[in-house]
Amino acid sequence: MFSLKILLLTLALTVLPDAALGTSPPGPVGCARAIVADIVFLVDGSTSIGTEDFHEVRVFLRNLITGLDIGPDKVRIGLAQYSDEPHIEFLLKDHMDKTSMLAAVANFPYRAGRTYTGKAIDFLVDQFFTEQAGSRARQRVPQIAVIITDGESNDQVTKPAQRLRQHGVIVFGIGVGQAHMVELEEIANRPSSRFRFKIDNYQALQRLTEGLLQTVCISADDQRNALAEKFADIVFLVDGAEFQQWRGILTELANQLNIGASAHRLSLAQYGQRVTLEFKLNTHQTKEETMRAIAGLQPIRRQPSDPRNLGSALRYTRNYLFTPGYGSREDQGYRQFLVVLSGKNSDDWDFHRESRLIRSSGITVVGMSLRDGVQDTRSIATAPYSFQYTSNAVSFLKAVIDTEEENIVTGDCKGAKIADIVFIIDDSGSIDTPEFQMVRNFLHSIVNGLDVSQSKVRVGIVMYNDNAEAQVYLNAFSHKNDLLNFIKILPHVGGGTKTGAALQFARENVFVKDHGSRKDQGIQQVAVVITDGKSQDQVDTPAANLRRAGVTVYSVGVKGANQTQLTQMASHPTDKHVFVVDSFSKLQSAQQSLQKTLCHNIIKEATVDPRKRNKDGCSQTDEADIFFLIDDSGSIEYKDFDDMQKFIIEFLTTFRVGPQHVRVGVAKYSDSPNLEIDVTDHSDSKTLEKAVKAIERKGGGTETGKALTFMGPLFTRAEQSRGHKVPQFLVVITDGKSTDKVKIPAETLRAQEITVYAIGVRGAIEAQLLEIAGDPDKKYSINNFDALKSIKDDIIRDICSKEACKDVPSDLIILIDSSGSIAEDDYTKMKSFMRSVISKSDIGENNIHVGVMQFGSSQRLEFPLNRHYSKEALLTAISDMQQVAGGTHTGGAISSVSQYFDAAYGGRPGIRQRLIVITDGESQDVVRGPAAALREKGVLIYAIGVDDANSNQLLEISGSPDRMYSERDVNSLKGLESKITNELCDPGRECKKIEQADIIFLVDFSKSITDTEFESMQKYIKSVVDQSAVGKDLTRFGVILYSTDIKSIFSLKDYDSKKEVIEAMKGMTIKRGDTHTGEALKYSLDYFNSQWGGRKSLNVPQILMVITDGEATNPWILEEQSRALRDNGIDVFSIGVKEANQAELKTIAGDKSRVFYVSDFDALETLYKMVGPALCKSTKKRCQKKKADLVFLLDQSTSIVPDDYKLMKDFTIDLVNTFSVSEDDTRIGLARFSTGFRDEFYLDRFHTNEAVNDYISNLMQKGGDTHLGDALKRIKEYFQASRGDRKSSGVSQNLVIITDGEAQDSWLIEDAANHLRSIGIQIFVIGIGNIHDLELLQIAGTPKRLFTVLDFKSLENIKEQVIDTICEPDVYPLDCLACMDVPSDLIFLTDSSGSIDANEYMKMKNFLISVIRKSDIGKNNIHVGVMQFGSSQQLEFPLSLIYSKEDMLKAISDMQQVAGSTHTGGAISSVSQYFDAAYGGRPGIRQRLIVITDGESQDVVQGPAAALREKGVLIYAIGVGDANSNQLLEISGSPDRIYSQTDFDTLVALDSKIANELCETECKKIEQADIIFLVDFSKSISRAEFGSMEKYMMSVVDQATVGKDLTRFGVILFSDEPTSVFSLKQYDNKIDIFRAISALQGRQGDTYTGKALQYSLEYFKSQWGGRKSDNVPQILMVITDGEATDRFSLEEPSKALRDNGIDVFSIGVKGANQAELETIAGQEKSRVFFVSDFNALETLYKMVGPALCKSTKKRKIQKLS
Repeated sequence: MFSLKILLLTLALTVLPDAALGTSPPGPVGCARAIVADIVFLVDGSTSIGTEDFHEVRVFLRNLITGLDIGPDKVRIGLAQYSDEPHIEFLLKDHMDKTSMLAAVANFPYRAGRTYTGKAIDFLVDQFFTEQAGSRARQRVPQIAVIITDGESNDQVTKPAQRLRQHGVIVFGIGVGQAHMVELEEIANRPSSRFRFKIDNYQALQRLTEGLLQTVCISADDQRNALAEKFADIVFLVDGAEFQQWRGILTELANQLNIGASAHRLSLAQYGQRVTLEFKLNTHQTKEETMRAIAGLQPIRRQPSDPRNLGSALRYTRNYLFTPGYGSREDQGYRQFLVVLSGKNSDDWDFHRESRLIRSSGITVVGMSLRDGVQDTRSIATAPYSFQYTSNAVSFLKAVIDTEEENIVTGDCKGAKIADIVFIIDDSGSIDTPEFQMVRNFLHSIVNGLDVSQSKVRVGIVMYNDNAEAQVYLNAFSHKNDLLNFIKILPHVGGGTKTGAALQFARENVFVKDHGSRKDQGIQQVAVVITDGKSQDQVDTPAANLRRAGVTVYSVGVKGANQTQLTQMASHPTDKHVFVVDSFSKLQSAQQSLQKTLCHNIIKEATVDPRKRNKDGCSQTDEADIFFLIDDSGSIEYKDFDDMQKFIIEFLTTFRVGPQHVRVGVAKYSDSPNLEIDVTDHSDSKTLEKAVKAIERKGGGTETGKALTFMGPLFTRAEQSRGHKVPQFLVVITDGKSTDKVKIPAETLRAQEITVYAIGVRGAIEAQLLEIAGDPDKKYSINNFDALKSIKDDIIRDICSKEACKDVPSDLIILIDSSGSIAEDDYTKMKSFMRSVISKSDIGENNIHVGVMQFGSSQRLEFPLNRHYSKEALLTAISDMQQVAGGTHTGGAISSVSQYFDAAYGGRPGIRQRLIVITDGESQDVVRGPAAALREKGVLIYAIGVDDANSNQLLEISGSPDRMYSERDVNSLKGLESKITNELCDPGRECKKIEQADIIFLVDFSKSITDTEFESMQKYIKSVVDQSAVGKDLTRFGVILYSTDIKSIFSLKDYDSKKEVIEAMKGMTIKRGDTHTGEALKYSLDYFNSQWGGRKSLNVPQILMVITDGEATNPWILEEQSRALRDNGIDVFSIGVKEANQAELKTIAGDKSRVFYVSDFDALETLYKMVGPALCKSTKKRCQKKKADLVFLLDQSTSIVPDDYKLMKDFTIDLVNTFSVSEDDTRIGLARFSTGFRDEFYLDRFHTNEAVNDYISNLMQKGGDTHLGDALKRIKEYFQASRGDRKSSGVSQNLVIITDGEAQDSWLIEDAANHLRSIGIQIFVIGIGNIHDLELLQIAGTPKRLFTVLDFKSLENIKEQVIDTICEPDVYPLDCLACMDVPSDLIFLTDSSGSIDANEYMKMKNFLISVIRKSDIGKNNIHVGVMQFGSSQQLEFPLSLIYSKEDMLKAISDMQQVAGSTHTGGAISSVSQYFDAAYGGRPGIRQRLIVITDGESQDVVQGPAAALREKGVLIYAIGVGDANSNQLLEISGSPDRIYSQTDFDTLVALDSKIANELCETECKKIEQADIIFLVDFSKSISRAEFGSMEKYMMSVVDQATVGKDLTRFGVILFSDEPTSVFSLKQYDNKIDIFRAISALQGRQGDTYTGKALQYSLEYFKSQWGGRKSDNVPQILMVITDGEATDRFSLEEPSKALRDNGIDVFSIGVKGANQAELETIAGQEKSRVFFVSDFNALETLYKMVGPALCKSTKKRKIQKLS
């Protein structure tokens, strides 16, 4: 708003130049009010200006000075001129009146010379802005420089300008004529819109006068306020027993402070058993009065036994001493200090809580102690203001009070170093000037705590009233100090309050790439809205759109802010994103909480990969039926409906969807319910996702109760279709009050054992939601539909948690902070959290054991792990707990709790052990060592901090950010209950389900085993099956029984569902006899062969599980047979019961880790808990990267101590040994970095593991700094073919970085990492210790490939995780969905001439490979051919030769350079034929040619290229280096298809763009048409063949936008007679059409196609839904498989159809007559299609689509014309 005002003034005012300075120009208005400032003008006097223009400068200066109030205590002016050298015209001290100053301006000479602006700016610092020159900076007078220049400087200006601004000077830059604007931007303060001015000539200077004057005045006034000394209200709370020792300090401090009614105010109270108030803040108005009062004070009388009650003294202070009645000026913006001077520790325990309440109100607490009070002062003080008494105590205290704000990044924000944060600030008239100053202070404090720079945190500022304006764009400031200085003078204008418009403005104008947003780089986008009133426009929709754009929104409400609107604006959950204070003076109290929450969320959101975590947890949920019931009432908008669809689709990616696994259905409702997707409709997530996307919104009322009733039978039917009971879930989403009752229908569903989740949006009624869910934990309320994505993980976690925690025995101890800082109510909430976690856990003697310890200053064990084995007992014990009180000694508590994990105290060290630490404050002792020692024992620690908990300490406790939770307050614990419960089950489990294996049970059925004991064996087998994902492509099972006889009961190929396997086990039997284990082992080997379902050839793990209860009859053959199994890649598990021989068991298994023994059959039933981890290890997927190029980049900086360096080398060797190092398989390269980059060995040097390991072992550390950015730039050299890289052969490219610290060249990281990823390198980053998560995330590109540990010893803990991630196959996603199912022909025509060297040629091949990797290659999809050219042409392969992506990549890799000169025209002529059908081309579909050349063609290109384009081939021309741009245009025919690259290095960056371009099609969806299918139903067509016809019709419908006003469909079946099954007017959504097509049936007969064509004409009329009169395209699609019975009657009806504007498509299958098809289509061959069988018909849409699009598009164009 302000810069707009300047612009208008600048344009409006026209001050004509005078002939001489003696003529008075029209006087400027001047400043609106008197200002005080020191202003220096620096005027360019170089030769380029000239005498006349320099005269205009004098006039301009005169006008400005005339508008200012000149005087020694008002405005002082200095003037300097520069060219080759700077000159003093007059200093700030020289002219103290306007008359003499104007005379000096009139007479200063024009000096001429060259332009050295940088030297002149330094001259200002040294000669003008000094006290000797008249500067009043020490008196806090604003310092301003106005620099006028007309040309580019001959020296550097950036650093001199920085020095000037750092000197506290506000710099305005005025550029005239040819002035260099980038240079001027470096000179002037930011933002440029306020401080930089550009005019065309010196005459225009006069028009600038008014605008500049106003800007200078306002800036000076704002700067004066910013520089004004900040005073405080200071309350001293003095230990009365030690008052005499403190008196001297109080007296000396009061003497040094500026005390007065408008300066510092002091209050003093003594405390002991009670509080004695000596004087209030408003008692004394002068320093003298205050010092007399201190001198006259007497210590309070007390007995030696009297207690020191600091807690009650703090409570008194909080309630009274900082209130307006006692003299506090907090509401005027004065800072508030409490200084506690203590002698000994307090005798009451609630001082912790009271001090927190004081700090949370925005009061800074300073603590100073004498001998014994150190512990208490550390607890109560605001960090870092805790001191022990020293001789310079007064200096300490004065420094704290006088220091207005340090430029420091706070602890909580040290890790949150990369984000884009925009503050949207209410600038309305309801905020007065002092209040707005408090807003500035608040904003200054927040930004001051962030690591601001262009490569780290970027900050934007939007101000709004009736209009919104960007004061600061995200790319405006490069230096934090400049931004902070601007915040101090942020303009305040006033006006209305249109917050909604401001949110929209921010989304459209600030969170955009052009203005500095880095959203497309994955950088988090954050908005903080600060407002004091109700918005005059709607905020909910603009806020939702902002959040949908990927922006996290925080809302800060002050005073009269509307709570509803604050909630509507904020992201979910609102308790973490809404902050409310009752006055502007309380903003500072919210600053610390907001900043902590903001920074913690930035780190957590960026580095945690919740999808992976939920995916792992939900692999346990093997079977379930989930229905979604979504509100489709009239209040639901299209974007809302889209959010619901996306929400459902996210679920699909989390579960294993399939008929035998998780099934998903969807119903929607308004006035009545409607089933959209049944759980039996789709067998895979891909088709299910399409069906969800096809659901369309209709609208109506909100009858939720009726819809709930509707769902009951659907779940019953679902259970019947499975044949057995599985977990059933209903997720209800509604946005309003139901008009009918919901309670009874919901209870009926829950009575069916259906778990119901109720999600209420916007206007949903909380009471109704609770009635629907029946459980507060399953009720969710969100402010808008976009927040659905925020609660998705919570619901998934709840669904999965029960299964995830099954059969997971573990020890869990909860270590709970019970110190005095915790209020009674908060302590109760902590206990509720513990109770909830226990209620959700599988408690039992053989399952989860729980212990609890409390701590404060000391520890108290409430109960150990082995005391309570039931939930009831645990819950009772927790309810009975009493608070400990005292300080917060977390480190000591962790040391103390460690022993209770040992066996001697009830622990079970062999199983998973967990510790949950819950604390509300900073620990007063060291936590790092005790926590590390406990983790080394194998205990995983979860650290939960609330309120004042220190984030760094939480990380030290947990050892990993994944197990650290920093919450705003105790209330936030509620949202952690399910998350923590699920976490306790998951992280330590290497596998949750056996995903894929061939497992055969070899079961002893000898006569020693009773029927009851055999049942125990069956139960054990069932437990293994239950923990497996059973399926044809998942885990298969077989069973062999043996005694004397041996019999296969069922083999691996027999059953592919869990139900079938379990059912088959029930009747197992053979004749009982002796225990012929050896013979059985031999027999079993055959059943792993492929003929019995074995999949060894597919690298599926092979497992034999032997279960026996006694010694083998022939033990001497065990060794040979078990070895034969192992030699065939089969892992043998031996499970012995009762009398089994332990030595034999070891012989059978060959590996101790696969031997298990129990003494009785009852124990066998639950043995899976012990067998599971070993079985998981055996079935774990092998590394899926058969070949890889793997480069390690190791940090060798000085910060790594020698022992840790050795650990890093050992870890690297372990990673290397995961792979088979050889020339053909995995190649290893390695480099190191510190201050410099050090080459070690390239990929082609070593070809054995031993050689690589030896080299790494002998590496010696060099030391130095951490220059990771430079190392990333250099490491790309390793990925070159000349150094062993095999990218061109399609081999996976991988870089593993291990580093321990923050990079000292972080500004280089982003571009270097982006380049590495752009050339196909997968980057894995391992950060140790004091690492910078977000910086490393920039390198890795995804949280999935980022690993962090607290120390080098912990590397071992992540080894398996790192290996698994590296081993995952490379994924090259298609760059656009349009590429899916879009067949096309693509030929690369590559310049292979002699001007291209070998390295460049390799890079060009890499580009081809990268494009192909990102394309949908396949026989029915994209075909690719390659031709090379130089002087001649060489066809490498035509379009019809290779359909496999792998084979294609190999063929390109094997290409050899042609050489010769560059004859592009001849090459284009030659390649043309290869698009023809005779050479494998498919002329009816899209055809593309990509020409890549590096030079000017030596023959003509225009003619050959034009001829090829006339054939319908689109040509893309890529020119590298010296390619001729005119020729590129002649080749492509359009500038849109030209790409010019500077060199071959940049070529690969085009891959995504080119792949995306190739996808583009003229239409992707049929937007509007009337389409009738005329379908042959004659007797020659079988039911299966007709099913293919149905699938084809559905594929057409699926590619259309269906709706009443969009595309309509009808179907007519014909044989002897035609029959309309449904007309164009009948259905207006895809689901109904799909169902109608699926139900098609009729009477079969002969093929009367002509009669059917005549019949169909009627059904295009308006009475049947036809819209020809509205110019909607009319399409008839005829599908037939044979010759027409009435073939002589085809011509006339087909012509009649065409004459009526109907385009006829004819599709023939199998025996259809080609001539008849052409007659039907009217000889329009582009609408005639033929396939030889019905299977091919199902995918024919790929061919039909473009022609159909063309027909529907043509009519649209006609309509527009």
